[in-house]
Amino acid sequence: MDSQSKNTSASGAAGAAGYSVNLPSDLEYIPPLRQFVAEIARVEGFSKKFCFRTEIIVDELVTNGILHGSQDVHSSVTLAAKFEDGAMNLSVQDQGGTRQNLENLKRAVYSPKPPSNDKKKGRGLVIVQMLSSEIKIDLGENGQTQVHVVKTKDPDENQPQREKLLYESDL
Repeated sequence: MDSQSKNTSASGAAGAAGYSVNLPSDLEYIPPLRQFVAEIARVEGFSKKFCFRTEIIVDELVTNGILHGSQDVHSSVTLAAKFEDGAMNLSVQDQGGTRQNLENLKRAVYSPKPPSNDKKKGRGLVIVQMLSSEIKIDLGENGQTQVHVVKTKDPDENQPQREKLLYESDL
């Protein structure tokens, strides 16, 4: 792998936990990215169930950004996540695919009927909808596709318990 084309950056902000990660359009980055976001949610006091569902949402949205919104091997996908007030606000932005890709994305999200059973694709965004409180699709100023998701805690998760990160010295 070429280290120049495989740069990933992450930054966190003080206060409400906000993070942004820019990664190359390469599917191999998705597993550690979804684990990273789920671990942040866990540290912020979200339940294991919430964190597991967060991993699914991240996986589906970033996979779509890479497969359908990346114009070439030099494209990138940006994930931004913010955790506050018992909710996760997640945004995934890609370089923007074709107009047909955008129409397919909107149809998948806003269609009242689920994809047919004979289709091999098209279920990911339906799953994201089921696991999320809100989903919205925007077109950025330069044609980028932006998918925004809000996931709030389930009613049975109202008593958060902040957990600390485990370090080897804690074991």
